[in-house]
Amino acid sequence: MQQNKLMELTPDKWGLLVYLNEHDAVDLITVKRFMNGIAESRLAIAEDNLFIAEKLLEIGLSNRTVIHKSYYSMYHAARSAVYIQMQLDVTRHKSLVDKFKKLIIKNFGDDTLAKQMNKWRLMRIKCDYDLNVGIAEDMCGSAISDASMIVYISKSLVEGF
Repeated sequence: MQQNKLMELTPDKWGLLVYLNEHDAVDLITVKRFMNGIAESRLAIAEDNLFIAEKLLEIGLSNRTVIHKSYYSMYHAARSAVYIQMQLDVTRHKSLVDKFKKLIIKNFGDDTLAKQMNKWRLMRIKCDYDLNVGIAEDMCGSAISDASMIVYISKSLVEGF
């Protein structure tokens, strides 16, 4: 399977596409449609992870998997927003949190969600590697709540492109 080259888009390549569009050499509307398709697929993954986390908590399974799924919901949602709004495909977790922070400060003037995402990034690492980490139901509920907000904000940023 061949990877979509738009996933490798960088700000300088985006600038070239804008330039080519202004000189009728490329149709930017089509490019944006393809980019939206990539972002929407990432949002779908985010929503799937969030749904699984909610169902696990609903059946009383307050554990590492809820934290894991909640965090990956945040990750994929933030990745879609950063891709669309900043024309960056960031895969490294810490770098993504940093870019997401810049994006939400620019759009909303507040970095609280990025700080929460980073907190859950660190907790997801503990859950994956520290056998002694304790997970409580209220912690799982907070992770799901933060993931819901990040998915919601990311959707609005993707739709605004």
